[in-house]
Amino acid sequence: MTMATAREKELEVTNEVSGEELWKHTAYIAEEDRLSGSKGEARAVGYFREFMQNLGFKTDILEIETLISLPLNASLTVLSPHEKSLPCITQSFSITTPGSGLEAELMYVPPGHDPDVGGKIVMREGFASPEPTWTMEHKGAAGQVWINSGELPRNMCISTVWGHPTPETADRLPKTPVVSVNKASGEYLKALCTKGPVRVRLVTETWTDFTNVPLAIAQVEGTLEPDKYLLFNGHIDSWHKGATDNGTANACILEVARVLAKYRQNLRRGVRFVWWSGHSHGRYSGSTWYADHNWEDLHRNAIVHLNVDSLGARGANDYSEVECTVELYQLGRSVIEDYTGQSPRYHRMGHSGDNSFWGIGLPTLFQLLSRQPPGTGAKDLLVGGLPEFWHTEADTIDKVDSDILLKDTRIYAAAAWRLCTAPVLPFNFVDVAEEFIGLLSDLQQRTGGAFDLAPAVERARALRVKAAELQRTIQEANSTMERASRDDAFVSAAKTLNACIMKLSRLLIPVNYSAVDPFEMDLAIPIPPLPRLQPLVELGTLDRQSAPFKFLARKMVRERTRVSHALSQAYQLIERTLSEGAM
Repeated sequence: MTMATAREKELEVTNEVSGEELWKHTAYIAEEDRLSGSKGEARAVGYFREFMQNLGFKTDILEIETLISLPLNASLTVLSPHEKSLPCITQSFSITTPGSGLEAELMYVPPGHDPDVGGKIVMREGFASPEPTWTMEHKGAAGQVWINSGELPRNMCISTVWGHPTPETADRLPKTPVVSVNKASGEYLKALCTKGPVRVRLVTETWTDFTNVPLAIAQVEGTLEPDKYLLFNGHIDSWHKGATDNGTANACILEVARVLAKYRQNLRRGVRFVWWSGHSHGRYSGSTWYADHNWEDLHRNAIVHLNVDSLGARGANDYSEVECTVELYQLGRSVIEDYTGQSPRYHRMGHSGDNSFWGIGLPTLFQLLSRQPPGTGAKDLLVGGLPEFWHTEADTIDKVDSDILLKDTRIYAAAAWRLCTAPVLPFNFVDVAEEFIGLLSDLQQRTGGAFDLAPAVERARALRVKAAELQRTIQEANSTMERASRDDAFVSAAKTLNACIMKLSRLLIPVNYSAVDPFEMDLAIPIPPLPRLQPLVELGTLDRQSAPFKFLARKMVRERTRVSHALSQAYQLIERTLSEGAM
């Protein structure tokens, strides 16, 4: 098969994606609320089971136990200087206030200010996300009020624990009541605070306990590498009806499954389709459970974590970013260019959205895809480009744009098709080496000469040279399509290259993305690049003759070795693979 006919085949596949089918799935899924463990969620999972079984896929619905927190009720009452009740919502993992609630002085903290908040109910603008709520709690706040930018306050899970707590993380579960209010209520309270002391009462009620939730799994095997699979996934639990978060994404998975079922004989490697529960109300506890219980299989056989979230929202016509780990940027950019005409820039994958697989070393392509154009959408969210109705009761079927959903799904279908049919996985480790060079050089500069990262930088530069050789081999292999079908020698060589590619990600992603042991989960807070080396910035502020400097410097030697060793192993792996005559 020539490259031209390969492109024609892909267009044949992606043109099979049906807008009518997508709308039918979305309408069914978004008809009921889908809190984790709810009847509405179970109804949707039953739909998944029936649909996937009818396609002939091996299908399992697992029932897993995990810690879930569901907000029930909340109230915010101004007690003085006069009495007034204001609408509010509480958040997953906020505590339930004892007795008649919490009464205390309300303290407004403007952006950029850091006063003593001990014993106060703190009010701030922004999103009730894990890191700032944790910060306020540990500064001594008795309670928290968060002012959202829109007409409706936004639901959120505020725990900094990623997934199921362990003895090391359980103490980080929130211990204070947290509520969110809309912009109008926030402005009223801010004005009141400027006139003198304000006393309020918070009442919050949540249901937080261990319970069973479903994981819906279906799989189609590939023909030439049947053990290998693309992990194509998104969450099924949602806030309220959750039409665009995540009903449209669930519909995308079903529709791509239907199309790939028709062309399953063309798949070199398979696809594992998963709907997670526990995303919204357990801080990614479903994907965490799956990573914990399937670590070795994922490490050995999963090629890519293809995540799908919040597709097809009205007005979301911006495709200017590819959110991914960098080895997949060229693939993501190519797919978006081919199906939208836009040329997206690289956006390093953030720590959210069921990215529970960094310790495993599983690369990720996409999370958000279509976004609201710059200057529109919600103003106070962790991720730009989300709509005003995100995580609110207004996320209903009328917020879906069927044309955008169709385009988004075709992009996902094309990405899945390329990942499952390319003879050699279309990764680019030149980009990975260049990212390491840039990150290490930046850290070196920020130390002010207090530490030498040159050995690691040199390893990264050497890797870039060797990765360029690998890249030429990958491109040559994938351009020689007429040999790719059933030639035994070619298939064997392609498998050797693919094994190398997968091992490279296993070596490099953990040191680039994760701060913890490969079998643990990072906290649900932003994780900077090369997280174990970030204390180098502090090193540059210390007296070089002091004990704290000398202690930290020795620690950084070990962390430099950790990164250098991973880069060296990657270099040696490529050299060994190419010297053995792959392709």
